Amino acid sequence: NRPNAAEVVKFIELFNSDENEEFIDKVEEYRIVNLLPAENNQLNTHSQAYHTSRLLNSFTTEWREGLDCAIED
Repeated sequence: NRPNAAEVVKFIELFNSDENEEFIDKVEEYRIVNLLPAENNQLNTHSQAYHTSRLLNSFTTEWREGLDCAIED
């Protein structure tokens, strides 16, 4: 059975709730933060470093503790 106009409107309104708008705003904010150029998100690197690495996402932030230590021979 095809829905009538009132049922279609109710269905569409499900996607326009305030909760969805809050979620979309948070997702958009996360997207913008994570699209910043790499030079703004880098840890301090050696001036002669050829390759640099970066954290993949917010789940790896706890691993930062050992990233800025030096290994000396």
